[in-house]
Amino acid sequence: MLDLLAKRLEVASEIGLTKRKDGLRTRDSAREKLVAARFADKAEALGMDRSAGRALSKLLIASSVAVQHRSADEPLHGKTALVVGGSGKMGEWTCRFLSNRGADVRVWDPRGRLGGYVNVKDLGPSAARSDIVVVAGPLGVCPEELRAVIAAGPDGLVFDLCSVKAHVSGILREAAASGMKVTSVHPMFGPKAASPKGLNVLVCGCGCRRADEEAARLFRGAGAKVVRIGVDDHDGLMAYVLGLSHVAALVFGSAARSSGMSAKELRAVQGTTFAKLAGLALDVSGESRRVYHDIQALNPDTAEMLGAVERALAEVKEAALDPSPVRFTKIMDDDKDYLEK
Repeated sequence: MLDLLAKRLEVASEIGLTKRKDGLRTRDSAREKLVAARFADKAEALGMDRSAGRALSKLLIASSVAVQHRSADEPLHGKTALVVGGSGKMGEWTCRFLSNRGADVRVWDPRGRLGGYVNVKDLGPSAARSDIVVVAGPLGVCPEELRAVIAAGPDGLVFDLCSVKAHVSGILREAAASGMKVTSVHPMFGPKAASPKGLNVLVCGCGCRRADEEAARLFRGAGAKVVRIGVDDHDGLMAYVLGLSHVAALVFGSAARSSGMSAKELRAVQGTTFAKLAGLALDVSGESRRVYHDIQALNPDTAEMLGAVERALAEVKEAALDPSPVRFTKIMDDDKDYLEK
């Protein structure tokens, strides 16, 4: 319960920053009454007293209001930021993140417009004038758009948000070698995250220590766990952290689908392990097809990872069909030892 409350307050804190930025009131009495009524109805449906639901709603609202009333630092006050690819989901998240911290945010994106921000037509001049430029477009177009930003010669901090780095690492290293303040960033979460607080953000150095430090400070100031790695080390790690996780979820879903039984039939008799894996598979299957395919297709280490999956599946298959439990037990023991370290 306390973990969920902490997450709720984290969302409330970001909402408070947005309200302050947009000049909105912290409290909305009509909305609070609706929330209290909904809590009362839910409590009654669960066999509880309606007053308990109302009391809980008041406690949660009071906590949220207190968080939103706290004075917030605006470390980017007076700074200008350009988000390239700002109409995408992660681009929109980046716009909110930067603007909530005081930046004057503008968007350049030929794929669409983002409401609430100035959408600029000319990438080069806008990039050249910005204190921060974030390249957040689709993986496939990122190299082209990153080159266009670099060609503008901005003096400000430049970084991408790509979840694969091989196709941009050369561009980044060349720009850093020329003296440009450029680095590479990978938030290890999606656009549904309220903030980076408590979550990993990778800062992948490509030759400019000053840029690495500025990017790390930006996200660390928002409560992120900043992990510093080299840009050339990124994809090997992500082939397993992202690629393997996605493949495992897709294989689970595909295997269940090929069983000839409906998902409804399986859920009716599910245990806790199936429920967890089915939930993960459902989450992955609901994500962007283009992004998740590019994470596999553009990572040069994907083939090696898939080879490891094939070998592991063959090993498990042989052990599972062996009348003796020795090999199966060893796999479980070895996995436990590995994952506990």
